[in-house]
Amino acid sequence: MKKAVKSAINESDREFNVIMFNVEEQNDDDTSENYDTDTALDIMDSAGVSTVEGEFTTERIGTLDKNKNRPLKVKFDFKSTAFDLLAKSKNLKDDEQYGSVFIVPDRSREERIEHRKLVEQLKLIRTQNPNKRCYIWNKAIHTED
Repeated sequence: MKKAVKSAINESDREFNVIMFNVEEQNDDDTSENYDTDTALDIMDSAGVSTVEGEFTTERIGTLDKNKNRPLKVKFDFKSTAFDLLAKSKNLKDDEQYGSVFIVPDRSREERIEHRKLVEQLKLIRTQNPNKRCYIWNKAIHTED
């Protein structure tokens, strides 16, 4: 019973979060205290999402490795802001500075495994049906002509 309650609470908390990948880490020369927050604000602005500092917090996930950037977890005060950013994150692909940044929902380990399987299936379907539009929506694969 406790595990089910914890899982439900954890899942509802995750709705307020997004994970940003390929976001540059603060280098040793930069002395800014709010580097990740400022960078997240800049990324959101580039995506077309209006928010202000103080409506979210940021933290890096994982252990520090100088050879690669850790993911940046952004926790919003409102889940509508997280949803809006996820919807508008496709605008970043044309941005010169943040074109390599991609944003995903905060998923549990089980959800990541499930999503990974869906992506594998999607790739297979796309190779078999190159003329159809295939996508993942609500944890299911959909196809259109």
